[in-house]
Amino acid sequence: MDRLLRIRSAIYDHFHASDIREGYFLLPGHRDRFAQYETAMLLLQDTGEALWTHRRREFSPSPMIAYIEFWGVVQAVIIQQDALAELTASVGAPAVSGGAAWREIRDFRNLLVGHPAKKTSGLKSPGARGPMRSFMGRQEKTYQEMTYELWDGEAQKVSHPRVDLGKMIDAYEVEAADHLAAVFAHLRREWPAKRSVTRVIDQANDQTATERSDTSNAA
Repeated sequence: MDRLLRIRSAIYDHFHASDIREGYFLLPGHRDRFAQYETAMLLLQDTGEALWTHRRREFSPSPMIAYIEFWGVVQAVIIQQDALAELTASVGAPAVSGGAAWREIRDFRNLLVGHPAKKTSGLKSPGARGPMRSFMGRQEKTYQEMTYELWDGEAQKVSHPRVDLGKMIDAYEVEAADHLAAVFAHLRREWPAKRSVTRVIDQANDQTATERSDTSNAA
């Protein structure tokens, strides 16, 4: 969540360095857009910082606490996705399309939450007939590995898929941060800053590129 949070901070700085508040958000009929923007920005910060903190703390060794933590983590990602879509709409930037990693973690959460424990199996195979019933149990959980039980009504069998939640979140964060960067670029074009804050986003992108290069070299 480091890059996403840095770009979010750059947007916050740009907001105060431009005339968008007086020139757009406070115009008659735009006050709800202002509330939409502020709510989305707060949700992005809260979810980003919470996910960042928990990732470094890891899941509790207590099965019951880890169970609640799991649902908090995946729900925080969904809240963050929705907040990003709301922020985009509030400033009139191109809508969020959502990439493969964005959809994967959303589908994962939706599969497990069910209605309340049943999900039509069209997630991966459109037109499939049988339901999918799943649950996340009490077993030990880490960001690197966790297992859940899945009943596939069409295949008529039970499986126990293993998930690397940390890898899933990292891939999603790349897409989310890229879209947030596009929102920032939109704001810079439409509402130029009275003082430059481009240095912040450039540093964030440079640092991300360095981190990716280091990871690639280490692999």
